[in-house]
Amino acid sequence: MIQTGSRLFDFSLENQYGETITSTGLSNGRVLVVFYPWAFSRVCGSELATLQEHHEFFAQRQVRVIGISVDHKFTLRNYAESLGLDFELLADFWPHGAVAQQADAFDSERGVATRLSIYVVDGQVRDVFRSEMTQPRKIEDYQAAVERSL
Repeated sequence: MIQTGSRLFDFSLENQYGETITSTGLSNGRVLVVFYPWAFSRVCGSELATLQEHHEFFAQRQVRVIGISVDHKFTLRNYAESLGLDFELLADFWPHGAVAQQADAFDSERGVATRLSIYVVDGQVRDVFRSEMTQPRKIEDYQAAVERSL
């Protein structure tokens, strides 16, 4: 289970372009890791669209936003393009949900990631927050996590 103060666990996933992204590569700087259940679902789409609408907030504070779901990279590429996302989506496709499981962000009954956000600064977890499957996380929660660690 991921906790504030811990190090980001090891993982390696492909983004929507087939590029490998590793936790080691995310260990320098500020990173917001956003687990979400499904591409093309109403709640996930609105939540990721809200993050995109506030892209400038994150860019000005040098925060890299990364979304992770159990969808395939080809699905994620289409999804990112349909939403006009300027951030990466990582495919926790196979082994199915392995990274979400490491973060205690996997619903084994549904086979999807849960709504968990992890804010990481230089490889150390600074904030962790969740919401219910049917509820998007609030943009104010993301902004507060970033502002607390500047």
